[in-house]
Formats: sequence, structure tokens, C-alpha cells
Amino acid sequence: MGIHAGERRDPLGVINSVATGVACGLDAARLYVAGGLDPRLFDQPDIPVLAWQELAVVEALLSGLPDQDPMRLGLETGLRYGVAGLGLFGWAMMTRATLADALTLWERLPILGVSYSTITAADGPAGELIFSLDDRVLLDLPPPVHHFLISRGNTSITRVLQDLIGAPVVPARAELRLPCPPRPEDEQAFRVVFGPDLTFGQDGNRLVYDGDLRAAPLRFANLSATLSAEQALLAAAVRRGAGGPVLALRVLLRDADHPPPDLPTAAARLALSERSLRRRLAEAGTSFRREREAALIERARRLMAAGKATIEDVAAELGYADAAAFTRAFRRWTGETPGRFARSQPRRSAMTASSTT
Repeated sequence: MGIHAGERRDPLGVINSVATGVACGLDAARLYVAGGLDPRLFDQPDIPVLAWQELAVVEALLSGLPDQDPMRLGLETGLRYGVAGLGLFGWAMMTRATLADALTLWERLPILGVSYSTITAADGPAGELIFSLDDRVLLDLPPPVHHFLISRGNTSITRVLQDLIGAPVVPARAELRLPCPPRPEDEQAFRVVFGPDLTFGQDGNRLVYDGDLRAAPLRFANLSATLSAEQALLAAAVRRGAGGPVLALRVLLRDADHPPPDLPTAAARLALSERSLRRRLAEAGTSFRREREAALIERARRLMAAGKATIEDVAAELGYADAAAFTRAFRRWTGETPGRFARSQPRRSAMTASSTT
């Protein structure tokens, strides 16, 4: 396990790290050059940045500010992240209906090189919403760089959530695999971001939020925009080679002109055996059933937004046994019932909310 030096990265990590350096008095050009990068190219979209280049920029930032705590610099850099800076991924997330809906997208699609660590969102034993950042891939890096990246990654989670919801949101509890900053002012800066119930020196990175946050409506919810953004994001991921057959499957399952295929048909379309497709999905932390259900839910949202069918009709068209089974699946994926979603749509005259809502 470790970072591959030639792994392609999103340029946002370099841009934000350089911005932190400039705010602290460093020369931007020197930071870019430390990574073998031409600063004149960073006004172009989709500029290629490799992992070793971003890490070289981070090392130059830290060595240029020897009196600054790397963890505090990571915190300040993480605060520069936001939904808008995530490009297509940010657009697709911010136009979702609820936070739970946005997190569904987060799980299904990679952020295309924004974070070195795997970031997951899961339900806690008491219904909490828990974000975990797995930093094991960073353990071979020098401690200052490791600490900078852990701090940057966890802070960026809080910043993106705040952007999505449109209001300050602080974890109810936070655990970080970081030592406590030696300077009181640096420790206090962390507690402002992560809340007073923050524990350092833990065996992992976990940000725990109130479970009710899942149902929080997003400011820029727009079904048409989010579907367009997701298709563009998938196409970009395939062009970059990010995700391989897993992303190709997601594109196939979301073909609006045909029902989502079953496993044998999908494997054949992708020129893979069923066993190989299952294995690649398992390696990506998902399954064919899960991916197909997500595609069905997307189709359900389109049908209901059009306001031309009842919930029972939609359930039958998508192959669910009854409206209750469809409602359970829809709520699991989006955080709301079909009836509530239907009532929120401007064109809903023909859509009726069944008793299962």
C-alpha cells in the first residue's frame, strides 16, 4: 500500500496548497517549480498533475514555513476547498435534493484525484452520520507531509458539507489520527472547525454528525442539472481512465433509452466475464445489485419529476414487487420517500402519494 508517484491528481490540491503558501508570504512560482509545474498552465481546465508533483509542492510549502505547524497549514489549506472547486463533481453534488442524495453520488463516483485517502460516509450504531478518512496510504510519507494531508483531507470534508447545506455545520464528535498541536492557538483553530468534542491521537479519522443531517435540503437542488452533471462527470472519468469498467458499467446502467441490464447482459456489453465484473466491483467496494438499484432510483426520480405516473406505476415499471418495496429502496438511497419527493416537484399533478409514504 502507498501512493503511486505517477497517479494522476486533480490540480485543486496544488492550487490550494500554493494559495496557502502565498497567504503566508511564499512565492507561488517557486512552489509550482518545486513540483516541476508551469504556473502559466493553471488557468487551463483539466491540467495534468501527478502525485509526485503535488507532494513536491507540499514539501516545498512545509520547508518554506519551518516555524509553522504542518497540521495547521493543512487545516488552512483544507478550508480553501469547497463544492465549487470540485468542478463537475461539485456541480453534481450541489444540485441534488438532500445531503443523503448527494452522499449517494459521493459513494458511487470517484472525486477523480482530489483526495489521496478513501473518504466514506456511513450510518453509526445510534443513527449518526459518520465520515471516515482512511489515511493508511499515507503512512509511508514523512510525518510532516502525512500530518498535513490528514489535516487537509478532514478539514475539506467539513468545508464541502457547509457549502452543500449553506450553513455552518460542526461535527458532534471528531477523532483524528493526529497528535495534539503543541501551540494552544493551533489546537483552538482545530476545535473551531471540528467542534469542542475533538480527540487527537486516535487510531483513525472519524467525523460524527447528527443523523438528521441526511435529510437536510440542499440550496441548489435541480434534478435536470444534477442528471446532466452526473453524465458529464462519468464521461470525464472514463476519459481519464479513472475507475475503468466500474465507471463504464455506471454509464451503461444509466442509458436513458433502455432499462438497466441484468448482470450477464452488462458483462457481455463490457466484454468481461460475470466473474471478472463482480471482482472489479468488489475491489471498488460495491456490487452489481447496488449499482443497478442506484440506476433504478435515478430513473424513478426522472419519472416522478415529470409528474406523469403514480408511485405504484413507477414501482411496477422499475420491477419492484410493490409500492412499499420501491419506497424502502428510494428512501434508503435518497433520504426521503417518493411521496415527499413528488410533492416537492413543480409538475406533480398526475403524481399521487401512496399510503407507503
